[in-house]
Amino acid sequence: MAAKVDKLNIFLSNLAVINVKIHNLHWNVVGPNFFVVHKMTEKLYQMFQLQYDQVAEMMKMQNQMPLVTMAEYLDNTTIEEIEGRDYTDLEVLELLETDCQNIMALAKDIRDEADKKDNFLLANLLEEYLAIYAKKSWMLRAMLEGDPTMDDDDN
Repeated sequence: MAAKVDKLNIFLSNLAVINVKIHNLHWNVVGPNFFVVHKMTEKLYQMFQLQYDQVAEMMKMQNQMPLVTMAEYLDNTTIEEIEGRDYTDLEVLELLETDCQNIMALAKDIRDEADKKDNFLLANLLEEYLAIYAKKSWMLRAMLEGDPTMDDDDN
């Protein structure tokens, strides 16, 4: 990280980078469970894109300046970029579960700090995200342990 950046901007950076990363996985997934994983990653990048916008707007509502350039996001993200290549359906699930745990840990930290500062707008937003991430993590783990050909309509 270049300069000291607040955790919410790091979270925003993570949302921007994970959105690009999931597009990579969405386009490049291969394997017997292509369709299910392809469909799931589309829903995930749509979710993260919405959250990216919501977090930046929350920052503006609270007189904070969100980071706005890809260079800033790359300097401040905790999400690891990946190369453009084919990824097996299992590789995709493993990468997504790792990133989900990363995003959840930072979201929990920000939620806890916001709660201590009585910033209930931010705390409630992150609480909502944490519930979503917990469910996504459970689904990813279940797919990794079993047969990922399950119907993903609830993803």
